[in-house]
Amino acid sequence: MSTILEHIQDHEAIELTQQLIRIPSFLWQESAIGRWLADWMSQRGYDVELQETPLRDGNVTHQAIGALRGDGSGPSLMLCGHTDTSDWNGDVFRREQWRYDPFGAEINEGMIYGLGALNMKAGLASMLIAAEAIRRSGAALKGDLILACVVAETGGGVGALHLIKSGCHPDYCIVTEAGNLDVGLISVGYVQGKIRVLGEFKHRVPFVNPIEKATKVIEAFSPSYVQIPRTEDGGWLRYQPHPLIPGYPSMAIRDIEHYQDVTTLTFDLRIIPGMTEDGVREDMAARLEQIKLADHEFEYELVIPQSDQQPNMPAREATPLDSPLVKALIAAHKQVTGEEPRVGAGHRIGATADTCHFKGAGITCVEYGPGFIPAWPMVDECVGVDQVISATKALALTAEALLT
Repeated sequence: MSTILEHIQDHEAIELTQQLIRIPSFLWQESAIGRWLADWMSQRGYDVELQETPLRDGNVTHQAIGALRGDGSGPSLMLCGHTDTSDWNGDVFRREQWRYDPFGAEINEGMIYGLGALNMKAGLASMLIAAEAIRRSGAALKGDLILACVVAETGGGVGALHLIKSGCHPDYCIVTEAGNLDVGLISVGYVQGKIRVLGEFKHRVPFVNPIEKATKVIEAFSPSYVQIPRTEDGGWLRYQPHPLIPGYPSMAIRDIEHYQDVTTLTFDLRIIPGMTEDGVREDMAARLEQIKLADHEFEYELVIPQSDQQPNMPAREATPLDSPLVKALIAAHKQVTGEEPRVGAGHRIGATADTCHFKGAGITCVEYGPGFIPAWPMVDECVGVDQVISATKALALTAEALLT
């Protein structure tokens, strides 16, 4: 019987989650928490690298990577979480509606409240304390245990891409996204972009009004987040349905801006394995050309991705059920909770994660972490204390099984 859990005290991951919440880390502004995490790992004897991560606008931010080294005789495991929190023009989502201080990390009735509590500072804390259990146990590791605290997951996974480029290629990876402790074998990707509808700008005389023309675009691509029919079924998008991700692909027009003679629609299209950014671009352009064919005054520009700063997230195939990583994680979850985990797309169906980039680099990867998401984005973001504790223990057991 494993004794690894003897090296974990329940309060540790809770208190670390609170500490992390109290460090603001909006998207693209993560150097402070990166340095804090690097110091935390250095003080405990990890092999630490504070990576300067270049951003596509010419700025930089920082992410902390730590490791406990093995002897090289077995596979390596990376536990990965992102440090960025939701960013709404540099502020908290609907701050005026919050009942709790977004950076206070208050605990009430078994829930920890604060910006990033759910997405995903609890996941970071769980993986760090799980690694501490391995370190404290003194177990001889056959493979490396890597702790990756990466930046900009909500910015397209810029931190994960930089980590891969830096040469980090473990055999296995668990991304500790909030998944209600489900074992996530597969997730969607996304293609995000803009449709600029072009017109005229005049007063008191008839003119080509891009706002009016934009309504045709909204009609062509609505309703929001309802599965889009395939071209074979009368729709406009080419794909083969995936049995593990029912209801997708789907999309929504998420923002409208207008200035003078241009109305800009920002869209989010959730894609499934087999779909590509280039294929989506072709299908969307064909749909827009249909509008133009019926209305010769309709002019547009299709912009994908939505900015040079933020790449899109590809969709990858499911991690096999018979993978040693999946088997070990399922067994660990059962030992901790006494229940079988839900396995597949799970609670995070429709959500993206850095798993897509790691899978693209040939790394066997799953998602597993604390937190139930009732709706997103959310006011009074929170995570359950019990799930943080359970995730910490399951991650420690999984690491022990794979590395010792």
